[in-house]
Amino acid sequence: MLRNLIKFNTLRPRGGLMTRSSRRMMSGGKMTSDSKDVPYETSIHRGDDVTGGYSELPAEVDAVVIGAGSLGCSTAYHLAKFGAGKVLLLEKHKVTSGTTWHTAGILYSFRGSESETLMQMQTRDLIRDELPAENGGESAGWIQCGTLHTNKTADETKNNRRITSMIKAFGVEVMEVNRNEIPDIHPLVNCDDIYAAEFTPECGTMDPATYCMAFVKAGKKYGADLYEGCDVTNILTEEDNLGLKRVCGVETNMGTVKTKQVFNCAGAWCNYIGDMVGLEVPQLVYEHAYVVTEGIEGILGRPQVKDALTVYIKPQGDAVQFGGYESTPHLVKNIPKDFHFGLYDIDWDIFGQHIEAAVNRIPAIGEAGIRSTVCGPETFTPDTRPIMGESPQLRGFFYGSGFNSGGMMMGGGAGRQIALTALRGYPEFDIFNCDVKRFQPTLSNYNKWVKETSHESFARRFQLVFPYDQPLGGRNQKFGPLHQQHLDSNALMGCRFGYERPAYYLHGTRKDDFDVKNYDFYGSYGHEKNDPYPYLDEVLNDCSYNYAEKSHNLVGQECLTCRTSCAVIDSSYMAKLALTGRDALQLATLAFTRNVAKAKKGQFVYMLMLNSNGGIENDGVATVVTSPSGDDEVYLTVSSASAVYVRSLLQRLAQDRGMQCLVEDRTDDIALVSVQGPNSLDVMKEVTHNCDVTNLKYARWEKAGIAGAEAMIGRLSFVGELGFEVHCDKNDASKIYDVIMEAVEKRGGCLAGYRAMESLSNEVGFHHWPHTISIHENPVEARLMQFCNQKSKKYIGSAKLAELRAEKPKKILTCVTMESDVPMFSHEVLWKDGQIVGDIRSAAYSHSLDTNMGWAYVKSEDCSDDVIESGKYQVERMAVKYNAAVTASSAFDPTLSRIRGKYDVTEQGKLLDRLAKLKSAEQ
Repeated sequence: MLRNLIKFNTLRPRGGLMTRSSRRMMSGGKMTSDSKDVPYETSIHRGDDVTGGYSELPAEVDAVVIGAGSLGCSTAYHLAKFGAGKVLLLEKHKVTSGTTWHTAGILYSFRGSESETLMQMQTRDLIRDELPAENGGESAGWIQCGTLHTNKTADETKNNRRITSMIKAFGVEVMEVNRNEIPDIHPLVNCDDIYAAEFTPECGTMDPATYCMAFVKAGKKYGADLYEGCDVTNILTEEDNLGLKRVCGVETNMGTVKTKQVFNCAGAWCNYIGDMVGLEVPQLVYEHAYVVTEGIEGILGRPQVKDALTVYIKPQGDAVQFGGYESTPHLVKNIPKDFHFGLYDIDWDIFGQHIEAAVNRIPAIGEAGIRSTVCGPETFTPDTRPIMGESPQLRGFFYGSGFNSGGMMMGGGAGRQIALTALRGYPEFDIFNCDVKRFQPTLSNYNKWVKETSHESFARRFQLVFPYDQPLGGRNQKFGPLHQQHLDSNALMGCRFGYERPAYYLHGTRKDDFDVKNYDFYGSYGHEKNDPYPYLDEVLNDCSYNYAEKSHNLVGQECLTCRTSCAVIDSSYMAKLALTGRDALQLATLAFTRNVAKAKKGQFVYMLMLNSNGGIENDGVATVVTSPSGDDEVYLTVSSASAVYVRSLLQRLAQDRGMQCLVEDRTDDIALVSVQGPNSLDVMKEVTHNCDVTNLKYARWEKAGIAGAEAMIGRLSFVGELGFEVHCDKNDASKIYDVIMEAVEKRGGCLAGYRAMESLSNEVGFHHWPHTISIHENPVEARLMQFCNQKSKKYIGSAKLAELRAEKPKKILTCVTMESDVPMFSHEVLWKDGQIVGDIRSAAYSHSLDTNMGWAYVKSEDCSDDVIESGKYQVERMAVKYNAAVTASSAFDPTLSRIRGKYDVTEQGKLLDRLAKLKSAEQ
């Protein structure tokens, strides 16, 4: 993690980045060059026009793709191949002329998430197999060479093997390598400081021009035409009867074309296209550099090297190219519209650290001269993930950009997923972490947020990733109404999806100056570094691949206090949506797997939202309420991450069916305070008025008075306890919270953060979309058929669900406990009898059972419980296997009796003993 390095002064400020040896090499002339050029012989900028050239656009087409880089070419090809109809690929200059032409051309076998890894695997299959087959056997620019991933420390090894263990579940070949084996793979590598390594043989290199033209040639067969020299000047839109906008055409220097779908694949220039329709693309452009050496004896045919936290080294014929990421990149504030086939002068003061790292890893580089430098623009996003999917504000406008210098790697697979989403409404696998709808719609300062978070994603591009780390950029943008109360209660604030919320609560007096401070850009660009920084110190204590002793204890106390007394969880960050209008109930009937319109008055209904293939698009809790005007509305709560996603999903469905219904986001207007645990009923009896909470049944709600304000009281629990949710106006939240906390503290209760909430809900098997459920799973596999109306054929996905019920599932959700005191964080590989059968989708420590617990889908020809629970299971974590047990349901309260207020005295005594031990250990 970059902050660790800064904290301990192992990164130096700009101007002093190079060692004496690297300065000596540069002063001798070998390691500098005035030549700026890419290392590809087939680069289009050296040739003539690659298309015959069209002078006029057709009057109407089915789809328009803007930008002929790797993603745009892939998107156009896949749209045409999958039957979109007539597709136009518009390029202002020439194919690859934006950022694709100067790419490093590396394709690794994995990335930091499942979705990105799968897209990179699809890119590999396209360039290696599919495109050559489409084009009569012509190469698409692929050379397979493998990658050696070198680690200098134990933590670097854990960081890499956390991911390489995950990708084994996807069929990626990985070999763990010790230092003595490295010379057999790459004899030029210096092994003196290497702790361990991994080798992924299916990685390779890509020629950008050959690759992109392979898409263009293949796409033409299916109806995709490339227009070069075509400058898009405007996107035309129209409004429907609800006042919602849709794309209807594109204006260019070659004329106007009607279309209902536009794909913004303009890369670093995407915001120019977004500006035409009033949409901002949350990305920034930075200069990124690599250099190409003169020839190096013995390098030909050797694998790529990715040295953890420092530099990548790619063979390029008899030479190499190398580069990396730094904390002081040059921001390209306003990239010129006509900038094409352009490069910048390299900043040697910044780049010097990469020379040092490259020479350290392959000493022969230090004896070679530099043939050329490549420094060009690259886009970076707030969370290091690309931006894909349909705009929630404008129907028919699709995003495809912000690949954080990984566009060539992911572009092939990403174009495929974008095309499938546009044509059928969903991709092949869950890509929510790349969907534009993951971003919060309202932030206090959008420009500040984008600037800070995008810089941090660049600066941390090659850094360690810890499960409980927190960002420093883009903070304090979105608060709940009880934010100050949490600060006063000594909360360690975390940031999830732009929302500040308590991770857990520290004990003792709050430290002075413990606030999250303004972003300091890690001391770069003349910013004074935040030092001392008590908040950062506390976060760093959590940065571990094992259990951080302090926070593990504190979270455990919150969990066990909830199980034995009561806890208050501020869930105001949960998304609160409302379906309003004449057809609100009709939309709910169509979208939800349970008929909320037929529910009893004052009843909450847990339901799913499916796509036409039966994949789970989301889950939530819904009820019918009466609006101030007396009309029926559907009030819906879903996860905070999916607020924009679900709103867009429902609104799009209403538009497509011609329903008079608007989906409103009321998250910022409503506070949600959850009181959970055995003593929660006593608390609510004390604080409520005009409401018989004693006889309130589970999943029912009533209006009540609390502290002189009106609230909706629902008997609900997301943590498997007797519990209640209080929904109230944000302006009443503080006084309601105060009286609740007074009653809770009388009974020895506590505040609990989202870390405790995740652990508690994980214990009882409550789902977290898109982890334990996603579009890649259906209700049969997820054991959720009881929440699907099996008689109704009216809701989306019901027809497919009827088919699935008649078939045997190929995988089934199971509970996994691991016999070890090392943590599971999710995506660990699950083995059964020596075969990989799945991976952990969600995990957290169970303080109630004092063990690791996770949830995984086990693949099997026979998914009966007896078969699933038999056999020898192991969980592979960071390349080490641990014995595990698999059961059909959670070992903790499998019948959910606690929710009904039924508690076993003996079990409660055990929980109290565990709580006492944690409190004793803290002292």
